[in-house]
Amino acid sequence: MQFTDPLTIFFFLVGIICGSFGNVLAYRIPKDHSICGRSKCPNCNKQIESRDLIPILSYILLSGKCRNCHESISLQYPFVEFASGVLFVIAFIMAPGNVAIAFLLSLTLWVLFIIAMIDAQTQGIPDVLNGAFILLAGFYAFLTGNFAYLGPLIAAGFFLVQWKVSSGRWVGSGDIFLALGIGLLLGDVPRIICMLGASYIIGAVIAGFLLCTGKKTRQDYLAFGPFLAAGALVTLLWGDHIVYLLWWGV
Repeated sequence: MQFTDPLTIFFFLVGIICGSFGNVLAYRIPKDHSICGRSKCPNCNKQIESRDLIPILSYILLSGKCRNCHESISLQYPFVEFASGVLFVIAFIMAPGNVAIAFLLSLTLWVLFIIAMIDAQTQGIPDVLNGAFILLAGFYAFLTGNFAYLGPLIAAGFFLVQWKVSSGRWVGSGDIFLALGIGLLLGDVPRIICMLGASYIIGAVIAGFLLCTGKKTRQDYLAFGPFLAAGALVTLLWGDHIVYLLWWGV
């Protein structure tokens, strides 16, 4: 597949537009603000003009600053837009020849990404996004013929046990439902085990880095949602190869 293919470009453009909306969701949902209405500069509170709402391009043309107050705009905005575009392209590549399935997978991965970003920032996962993710993942599994019960139950049960034993200190209740959605997305048990292993390895590496650099201490809470999302993406992309290598040892 060539990245100059019109459908690939289309998926990327739709992805960055969704990424722009994802920034709105990530900012407003945790604050219980309405997701309707025009965006405003977080510094001067002035409504952003339409010409400054073009994903990625507006940020570049404005040199990363508000047109009105000239305060710097967080790099998070173009990053989320670009990353969302990449996720849409990945989904399109993973579902060749079926645009509808590719678009459904795109939305599923995008919601998972927004959940991970919000969890990293607030240490909490909005129920409305978890619910949307579970529905999308379940619908995707059903349409692709990979709907399973055991995998999702194991994924959710793994975190439910930790939540009960620790009285919510180790993981949050949102992680349970997030794991359920990821279980629906991935399907079978070997891939669930791969996802859990990848999530904890990624989490350990990042946590070790943050501890070594002094950005976090042992007393600080580290949201696990982003690691679950990363583990899910790794498993989607390379899970079958990883499971094969671990099973056969070659």
